[in-house]
Amino acid sequence: MTHPNLLILDDNLAGTVPSLSMDFGVFDNPRPRVDEATAATITLDHYGISGTAKPYPGERDRSFKITARSGEFMLKVGNIADHPKALEGQAAAIEWALANVPDLPLASVISTTSGNLVGRHAGHALQLTRFIDGTRPPDTKTPPALRRDVGAVVARLSQALRGFDHPALHRAFPWTLGRLPDLAPLLEYVVKERRRLVADVIRHFEQRVVPALDRLPGQAIHGDINPDNIVVDPADPERIVGLFDFGDLSWGPRVIEVAIASAYQSFGADPVAAMSQVVSAFHLIEPLQSGEIELVPDLVAARCAQSLLMSARHVATTSENVEYATGDVELMWETLTRLEGIDAHEVASRIKAACGLSRGDHRSFEDAVALRKRRLAPSLYLSYDQPVHLSTGKGVWLIDSDGRRLLDAYNNVPHVGHSHPQVVLAAAGQLRRLVTNTRYLVDGVVEYADRLAGLLPDPLSVVWFVNSGSEANDLAYRIARTLTGNRGVITTANAYHGSTAATTTMSPEEHSAVDHEPWAAQVGGSDLLKDRAAAERLPSELDKARNQLAARGEKPAMTIFDTVFSSDGIFEIPSGLLSAARKWADDTGSLLVADEVQGGFGRVGTRFWGFAADPAIPDIVTLGKPMGNGYPMAAVVTSREIADAFASKSHFFSTFAGSPVAAAAGTAVLDVVRSEGLAANAEAVGTYLKKEIRALGSPAVIDVRGPGLFVAVELPDFALATKTVNGMRRRGVLIGSTGPKGEVLKIRPPLVCNYHHIDIIVEALHESFQDP
Repeated sequence: MTHPNLLILDDNLAGTVPSLSMDFGVFDNPRPRVDEATAATITLDHYGISGTAKPYPGERDRSFKITARSGEFMLKVGNIADHPKALEGQAAAIEWALANVPDLPLASVISTTSGNLVGRHAGHALQLTRFIDGTRPPDTKTPPALRRDVGAVVARLSQALRGFDHPALHRAFPWTLGRLPDLAPLLEYVVKERRRLVADVIRHFEQRVVPALDRLPGQAIHGDINPDNIVVDPADPERIVGLFDFGDLSWGPRVIEVAIASAYQSFGADPVAAMSQVVSAFHLIEPLQSGEIELVPDLVAARCAQSLLMSARHVATTSENVEYATGDVELMWETLTRLEGIDAHEVASRIKAACGLSRGDHRSFEDAVALRKRRLAPSLYLSYDQPVHLSTGKGVWLIDSDGRRLLDAYNNVPHVGHSHPQVVLAAAGQLRRLVTNTRYLVDGVVEYADRLAGLLPDPLSVVWFVNSGSEANDLAYRIARTLTGNRGVITTANAYHGSTAATTTMSPEEHSAVDHEPWAAQVGGSDLLKDRAAAERLPSELDKARNQLAARGEKPAMTIFDTVFSSDGIFEIPSGLLSAARKWADDTGSLLVADEVQGGFGRVGTRFWGFAADPAIPDIVTLGKPMGNGYPMAAVVTSREIADAFASKSHFFSTFAGSPVAAAAGTAVLDVVRSEGLAANAEAVGTYLKKEIRALGSPAVIDVRGPGLFVAVELPDFALATKTVNGMRRRGVLIGSTGPKGEVLKIRPPLVCNYHHIDIIVEALHESFQDP
C-alpha cells in the first residue's frame, strides 16, 4: 500500500500524520538515568568486577567503559521501553557468532555472577562485554583498504550469524531497513528542501526494492555497521580489531547488511567506488547473487533516507542526545544527493565488475559462444552437445546463466564442494594478509607441508610445491632423470599425466604417433587391469617396455601409475600390482611414482590415497587437482634421501608455488575433509552409488567399478557413452566419459555428495538409458 504522505509534497506537507505501524516507544522514552558511580556499583554487584566507569555515547541505551584490574569492559544498561528480550537476543547472537567463527573481532559477553548472559537492575536489562581497545575510523577519506576490510568483516559476520534466530529479531523496529516505507509519515519532520528527494527514495523502495527483498532468504543481521561501532588498530588503521553494538539486530536479507556498511563508507567519497570496495570484499568471502548486487545502490540510498527521517524525528520530538542523533545528517544528505545523479543500473554494473561478475554474466548463450570462438584457442573444446553456460556453484550444484541447477558429478577439483565457505574464507583472508614465495619463512606454508607429510607413510616426508598436477609429474620426471641418469618413462597404455612437453609424451591418451618420443613406453592398460593375474603379469610387461626403450637407446628412469587409472577406464589397484612394480623398479635402479593427482585426498575412501591399496610405498607421490578446491596448487612428496640427492645435483624454484595463500586453501581443504568426515563419506556413498547402478539391471552396463567416489560404468561403445553423457546433461546431471575407446562413464562428484544426490544421479542415468 502506498503511503498517503508520498502524495503530498508541497510546502503544506505538515499536518495530520498517519499513525505509525511500528513502535517508537524506546526512542521516546528517556535513556536510563544511570551515572558513573551507579554503573560502577552495578558492575560490582552483578559481575563481581570492581572498577571505574566512563560514559560512552549511545542512541537509546546507556553505556560505560569499565576499567578494572582484571581488564576493561563495556557495560550496557538497556532502555526500559525496549523489547523485553532485546539484550538477551544481542548476547545470544554474539555467543552464536563467536562459536561459529571464533576469530571474529567481537567483544565476548561476560556472564553475571549467577551465570546469566543478561542481568537486571531496577527494571533495566544489563549486558557486560569485553572492551576492545582501538581507534575510531574516519567518517570521510576512508582508505580503500579499510573499506575492503569492512566488507570482509561484514561477510564473516554474516556467515557467523547464519542459522541464528531469536524473538527480539522480529520486533517492529524503526531501524529495520526493509521497513523503510513504514517511516513515510516522518516526512513531516524533514525540512522542506529535502522532502522531495527522501520521498522519492521511499516511493522507489516500495515499488522496486520491497518486492525483490521479499524473494530473498532471511537471516540475522547486525544492521548498523558504521564508524561508531568499529575500532581499528592504531598501529594499522586499515585493519578492524573490534566490532560492537548489536542494538539494531534484526532479521532480513543478508544484502542489507553489506549495503548498510557501504552507506557509511560512502561519506565524502565517490559513493560508487566506496560501494564497490566494500561489496567486492564481501563477495569474495560470501558470494552474492547478481540480483542481490543490483539492490545495493537502492539500499544505500534507503539507509541515507532512513537516517535523515530518524534524525529529523528525534530533533522534533526530544531535546535529549540531539548531537549524537544528528551527527551524520549532513554526510547522509551529501551521499544521497550524489546518488540521485547516478543511474542505479550503472552503479550496480560497476559493483558487479568489481566483484568479478562481468557484463558477460548476462550475455546471451549465442553471444557467449561467439566471443569464445573469437578469443579462445580452438583446442579448448566445450563439453556436451548442449554446452553449459555457468554462473555460480555451491556444494554439488552448478547454476547456469538462466538460474537452473545442475548436479555436478564430473568435476573432481571442487573436492569439498563448489565455493566451500571455509576454503574461500581461508584463501581470501590470507590474500588480505600476505602473498609471497617460498624464499621467505612463513609458518603457514611449512606447517601445511608438515601436515601433508604426516598423511603419507615413511619415508615420504619432503615436499616441493608446484602449481598443477602437470607440473608435479614434470618435476617427478626431472628428479628421476637427475638421480638415475636415464630418461625412459613407463606408463599404462592410455594414461594421462599432464600437459607439459614431458608429461604430454607420457600421456598416451593425449598424444599421437607424431609427437611420440623414443623415451616413452607403455604396459597394458584396461586389458592388464582387468586381468586377475595383473600382478603376476606386470613384471613381464615391464620387461617388454624396457626392451622397447633399449631398442631406442634408452633406459628406464621411472614407472608412473595414476592410482585410480582414470584414463584407462577407472580401476582399483589390482592386489599386489604396486608391490610387483616396486620390486621391478628396485631391480632396475629406476623410481616408482604414484600419481595421486586425481585419486588423492580421500576420494578413494578412508585409506585416503589410491596407492595405499597395496603395501608397497612409491619413491615419489605427486598431488594436484583437489588440493586447493579450485585454487591452483600441487605437490611432489618424496624421501629425504631422494630430495637431498636431487638438491646436490639440481635446483628447483617456482614463483607462485607454495604461497601462503595456497597453504591456507590447502589447509582449509584438509580441515573440511577431516571435520566433515568426507573420506568416509566417499567410501560409503561411492559403495551406494555402485550398488544402485547395478540394481538398475540395465543390459547396456558391462561393469560398474572404481574406488570410493571415483566410479566407472563401462558400456559397449563410445557412441552409447556419448549419448548417455548428453542425456544426463539434459536431465540436469553432469558426468563425463573416459577409457581407451571413450566407452566408460566417469562419475566423480565432490565429496560432499550425499545419498539424496546419488538417487538423482541414478534416476537420471536410468532415464538416459531409456532414450531411443
